[in-house]
Amino acid sequence: MAGTLHRPIKQSEIVAREITDEIVSQALEEGTRLHNEREMLEKYRVGRSTLREAMRLLESRGIVTVRAGRDGGPVVRRPKPSDLGESLTLLMQFNGIPFSELFAARQALEPLLARMAASRISATEVEELDSINAEMAENLDDRELFRSTNFRFHEVIANASRSPVLELLSASLEWGADGLAFGVVAGDFTTRQRRNVLTAHKELADALRAGDPDRAHDAMASHLDDAHKAWLAAYRDLPLRPVQWASSLAIPARSRP
Repeated sequence: MAGTLHRPIKQSEIVAREITDEIVSQALEEGTRLHNEREMLEKYRVGRSTLREAMRLLESRGIVTVRAGRDGGPVVRRPKPSDLGESLTLLMQFNGIPFSELFAARQALEPLLARMAASRISATEVEELDSINAEMAENLDDRELFRSTNFRFHEVIANASRSPVLELLSASLEWGADGLAFGVVAGDFTTRQRRNVLTAHKELADALRAGDPDRAHDAMASHLDDAHKAWLAAYRDLPLRPVQWASSLAIPARSRP
């Protein structure tokens, strides 16, 4: 925005970025314990309050986990798509964006990813899609399993697109469109609706196995259109509901209109 003043970078932010650079450049594994506070104070030559503010910033960004206790301290944590999903959800809430817009973004992106995946997916990934579908078919009445396996299925396709930025964006959008940010969950679909999802998944897997970009694109577009209709059948007011970050942190009991 024109006229917006750029605030100076705080010392704690500088330290946080230095720590992040070291974690990435040294390829530190998740769970790796970082230096203790005394060592960090000496290394970065800052005050205790500045260092602790830097650690709070890193923890809020999902880069470290600070464990309490005698053997506690900062431990490396890799940021996840759900972290971006939460940030996007918060931004959408402040901008008054309704569910309909979030799902529309997913409907625009995922068919593209399916088209890209058709020419890039590996035989192993196709087998994984088949395995996920088999697991869903055997546990069709398990609502939580349905939700988690559905997410995995779309995750495999996004990964097979070989577009890491679009994959990350897709996972973040799906995290929000999954219903967690609206107080509803995909597991609330009826058994018939879950069976329809499984049929769509099998069509998608077959299209990708055949390496047919157009068929994969159309299968994904049709699948998401059906999913949108299923949401509306369960929650008629859903398109107008604003995204709420708070709801993503604690899912309330389902209330069918």
